[in-house]
Amino acid sequence: MKQKSSEIHVAKVLPFSEESLTFCAKALKSDSLVAFPTETVYGLGANALSEKAAEKIFSAKGRPKSDPLIVHISFMRQAESLTNMSEFQRQCFDVLGTKFWPGPLTIIVKASNIVPKIITANGDSIALRIPANKVAQELLKQANIPVAAPSANRFGHVSPTTAKHVYDDLSDFDDLYILDHSENCSIGIESTVIKIFEKNKIALLRPGAISSLQIKSELNKEKINFKFEILQRVVKIQDIEKSANISMESPGQLLTHYAPTIEAFIVTNQSKSENFGQTFSKEFLNSSVIIDFNQKNASLMKSSLKYIDLSSRGDFDEASQNLFSYLRNAEKIEGAKYILLPDLIEQNNEKSFGVFDRIYRAASGKYINII
Repeated sequence: MKQKSSEIHVAKVLPFSEESLTFCAKALKSDSLVAFPTETVYGLGANALSEKAAEKIFSAKGRPKSDPLIVHISFMRQAESLTNMSEFQRQCFDVLGTKFWPGPLTIIVKASNIVPKIITANGDSIALRIPANKVAQELLKQANIPVAAPSANRFGHVSPTTAKHVYDDLSDFDDLYILDHSENCSIGIESTVIKIFEKNKIALLRPGAISSLQIKSELNKEKINFKFEILQRVVKIQDIEKSANISMESPGQLLTHYAPTIEAFIVTNQSKSENFGQTFSKEFLNSSVIIDFNQKNASLMKSSLKYIDLSSRGDFDEASQNLFSYLRNAEKIEGAKYILLPDLIEQNNEKSFGVFDRIYRAASGKYINII
């Protein structure tokens, strides 16, 4: 008698349709995971009010529970039950939410008691966002629940901007539905994250498409008295593994993050203190993929294994859209051992900050000089 072959359980990719959208909304309400496109990157969604559902996000990604989750909502009033804001937080939240939502801005304020601690990394604050992507908006409206959704990739790997990227990373998690839509992520890097403290202080925790200048401008228009700081914390994964007491205020604060599977470096002509310690000859380029910006390292093109430019015309919006897909493509090129990235730290343009933040973390802060 023949034995039945064991069924292979894998994530399911659902081509976009009204039926698949409705199915995914029901799946979220039933505590399954749904990967869906936003204007930033693909999110890995779960019911934010269900600890059981949120546990699946950490399991699927291999994400440490010290890393809090961003909660996506479909309208500002939905934040009422999730938050317990001070007067200052409420004032800033209303101004910034009204101006920038739907859009790529995440706002952190004090959480209410109904938010599971697994969502907030055991802290007292919640990160909220209303995405601008039409598919994401419709999914959230149909589900009618707050949806926790970090990037839909293996923890630490390059963030996904297509359904295929999600499947490549998470296909072995069977309780996952991937909503495939041809209109992929238009911005291409994660949202700007700010934290509004209870009294008169706002901090930028992660740069993105919404600049600090835009944020400050809107608050100044309303004559709000505030102090603005940039508090990007760099955390090493080894420190998290050694201590159960380390919790991050915001996603995207790890030094090694958005990282390809092969080693990456930032090409520079200058010493970068402790990060600068390696000089390579041009022979090193034979096994290197160069990802450039505005033809900055074009002189190395002929010696490299492969050369691609995030934006040959120096457009940071174009670079943002291309960065993660180029990193994923580069790690799959036959013979590639290294990825060389452009140094954008000296670009006098706030739009460069979000792109270079991802470049810096993809390279784990490592610089090299080619001689």
